[in-house]
Amino acid sequence: MQLEQFLLTLKQNSNFRSLNPLKHEGNFVFKKGRKLLNLAGNDYLNLANSYALKKEFLSAIDSNNLYFSSSSSRSLSGNFEIYEKIENYLKTQFVEKEVLHFNSGYALNTSCIATLAEIGKVLFLADQLIHASMIDGLRLSRAKFFRFKHNDMQELEKLLKKYHKEYEYIIILSEALFSMNGDFINIKTLIEFKKLYKNILLYIDEAHSVGCFDYSGLGFIKALNLQDEVDFLIFTFGKALSSIGACMICKNVFKDLFINRARALIYSTALPPINVAWSLFIFKKLKEFQQKRQNLAQISTFFSQSLKQGAYEILGQAHIISLILTQNHKALEFAEKLEQNGFFAPAIKEPTVPKNTARIRFSLHCDLKESDLIKILELL
Repeated sequence: MQLEQFLLTLKQNSNFRSLNPLKHEGNFVFKKGRKLLNLAGNDYLNLANSYALKKEFLSAIDSNNLYFSSSSSRSLSGNFEIYEKIENYLKTQFVEKEVLHFNSGYALNTSCIATLAEIGKVLFLADQLIHASMIDGLRLSRAKFFRFKHNDMQELEKLLKKYHKEYEYIIILSEALFSMNGDFINIKTLIEFKKLYKNILLYIDEAHSVGCFDYSGLGFIKALNLQDEVDFLIFTFGKALSSIGACMICKNVFKDLFINRARALIYSTALPPINVAWSLFIFKKLKEFQQKRQNLAQISTFFSQSLKQGAYEILGQAHIISLILTQNHKALEFAEKLEQNGFFAPAIKEPTVPKNTARIRFSLHCDLKESDLIKILELL
């Protein structure tokens, strides 16, 4: 049977996935009874583990937000006042921009990119390593697009020179901090291209950078004070902000477009008000977490430099650090070795990363200590 053969091939290539139930306890997870230090989450500020923070939120929550379902889409009866409050709060942080809340980063990217494909003769130029949600938005819309090598500005410029006169808009898709390679966008070069070719729009996903940079915690682009140069800025709440949901930050005309055409907004039941209230609570506290951001930077630098001294092939410029092991079976073997010694850092394989770049992705958070990571170095 074709399906059975497909699954068998995945197993033979060490690329078969399964789900294991995990119990969470502070910085640890329990897998099959084994206590493991969790190095696979995206809770970079370790807020999800803060009992005091959750207690403060629950003690002050407005009863109008004490709903565990919105029971409708935002375009019908699900648009609770808390949605307007979070959008208006973020709007004060991004002058001359509007904010639109979505259920998730995946829902936002798929539907907003598909919507932008409708605005005229549009060409998308996508970094080769953008998130699957952006690629799916391109595929679902059947948009015209080309992918350029990761952070290769020369290849991107060749595409711009070749096609900029043929299209009404060229939309460049990228991430501020890439989710698997852990490196930063070349934002200043992209802005130079935008000034040179007047029909360029920049679409930047801050999923792994929001919360983690600058005193404000409002993303890598704002830390550089370049937010006015980016047309579409995406915040995801399910990582450093320890919540759920996402938002699009853009000009008013595009917000109106997304309200009217973004299918994930129109046809999805909105998130429960209590979740949105928690997101707003965290956003208002981001400036208080500056010490956490500094700790995150310090532990990330320590681990990265230590790995480099060992001459291992690694990728990462911040709190996402990947140890490249190339072959699936090698990554699986080392992930198991880590588990045997008290660490949870699963193997990352294709299609999450390109073929022959299988790796262990260490996702660090601010409350890790050097002593937590030294044992990994000893294992290597």
